[in-house]
Amino acid sequence: MKWWRLGSLFLFLLVAFFLFKFVNQPGSKPAEKFAYTQKSYSSKRFPVLEYHLISRPEGRWTRTPENFRADLEWLYQNNYYPMNLKDILTGFQGLSAGKTPVVMTFDDSSSSQFRYLADGRVDPDCAVGVIKAFHDKHPFDWPMRATFFIVIGTNNPDRNIFGQKELAEKKLKQLTAWGMEVASHTYWHDRLSKVSPEFARYSLAKSVKVLSDLSGQKIVSLATPMGLYPSDESVFKGEYQKISYDLKLVCEVAGGLQVAPNSPKFNPYHINRIQTISSEWRKFFGRD
Repeated sequence: MKWWRLGSLFLFLLVAFFLFKFVNQPGSKPAEKFAYTQKSYSSKRFPVLEYHLISRPEGRWTRTPENFRADLEWLYQNNYYPMNLKDILTGFQGLSAGKTPVVMTFDDSSSSQFRYLADGRVDPDCAVGVIKAFHDKHPFDWPMRATFFIVIGTNNPDRNIFGQKELAEKKLKQLTAWGMEVASHTYWHDRLSKVSPEFARYSLAKSVKVLSDLSGQKIVSLATPMGLYPSDESVFKGEYQKISYDLKLVCEVAGGLQVAPNSPKFNPYHINRIQTISSEWRKFFGRD
């Protein structure tokens, strides 16, 4: 074999050796997307706000459109930034520098949260209408982000996917297009502490399937109705009649400020929330 061939072979083996060493160095593999450490939100706590009706008059489970607009303005002026609940899973990737995340959640999917008027416009006094108007006012600083916990088969037609039955799919697809999160509140607003594990799986699987099919989203978040939890929390992930589901984040009905996802105290099945009533605004934010 000629000397230049030996030299070429030696050079090839040398390059191959160094490539092998580099690729197999610890930590050289791509980082997983589901991570709470690198680039995660680093502050200790953030608010997950809980709304129900957006209507008049103000009440225990009702926030007026005027007060909801004031809530958004106060949050904006105090350097909060809206995110969906599922953004916890990425450590709030995309959070603007110097901002604190705020997750606005809406339970029970009443028409007061999302309503179309007869002329096809979104009602400016429903929750989605208020959010859309505020985004249009601050297009670069306030994206349309919120998480809606939706029920489907209750005995109250106004609470089943925002009422207006013929517009259910249109509404869920519109929320998706605007960047907001569609999430489960069980299928029938079930008290998970009172039903069997099998029935809980049935309700959750059925809810996830319907909401996913109509919205095009992967459903990963749940709020337990009335804050009642099953004795067996394994029902939050599983399969029922060949319908697989995986609810990665589960909200309480109260609890206060939520610890950040990189905290050792973080429990994805017990996300604290703050009810948006005057006493809670005073307690946690010093405002009415």
